[in-house]
Amino acid sequence: MTGPVLTPLGGRIGGRVEGIDLGGAVNDATLEWIRNALDERKVLVFPGQKLDAPAFHDFASRLGELQHHVLRKYRHADFPGLSWLTNVAQDGSVDKFGVIRATSWHTDGSYTQEPPMLGILYALEVPSRGGATIFADMCHAHESLDAATRAKLAGLTGLHLHGAGPGGDMYEGSLADDQEEGFRDAVHPAVATHPRTGRKLLYVNATHTRKFAEMETAESVALVKDLMSHATQPDNLYTHDWSVGDLLIWDERSTMHRGAGDYPPTDRRIKLRAIVQTLSA
Repeated sequence: MTGPVLTPLGGRIGGRVEGIDLGGAVNDATLEWIRNALDERKVLVFPGQKLDAPAFHDFASRLGELQHHVLRKYRHADFPGLSWLTNVAQDGSVDKFGVIRATSWHTDGSYTQEPPMLGILYALEVPSRGGATIFADMCHAHESLDAATRAKLAGLTGLHLHGAGPGGDMYEGSLADDQEEGFRDAVHPAVATHPRTGRKLLYVNATHTRKFAEMETAESVALVKDLMSHATQPDNLYTHDWSVGDLLIWDERSTMHRGAGDYPPTDRRIKLRAIVQTLSA
């Protein structure tokens, strides 16, 4: 019996996994293999999966405690630990604004004091063209900084607020009528340590990092923009072009991501999402 096979995709991050049926009985050894593969490649692609909502929920919850999405209207009616990533309204109309939503660089939940560990997306419908998701390796982003910048960042603390970063203006007010955690800053060191691997990583993103506590806003914004340019150099990225049945898992701590924002705005796009808050043992 052969085990799972991991094939690197991007130069630094991204891996294709074959030999695992996520809709079947995934044993503890396979779950540990997945965790270790995430430590290595940070973004895993499981193509050709066939999952309904209960099966997706069962698998995701095996990885750890699931977070309930902050926007209640996107929560799955039967499984509140799942949410919809969709541009299709309840009446079947397509939200043309959906094509540009989440197209600035972000890390899910960095605006909370205890950010999640993993993100999971499963594609049910994809656009006729475009619609990729792009990921950046934030461990290498930190390691490849010049020594002076690394020393400067080591003493900085980021203030994170939903949509308040230099690239987050499209989210302005999006939590005003449908939120739970309020409008308080989450405070995170600019350089964090990954809880599993111990690697240092750059924990800054354009959407939610509004400023550094030790700097004035204008200087902070300029630094965030410079760090984004550095972190998103082509050799530090993995770009995923979606097909129906693709399931992606990514490490929320050591990556940031964005939508390409390039699919036809009238095309349907429907994915199921789970956010793993804490990993199971």
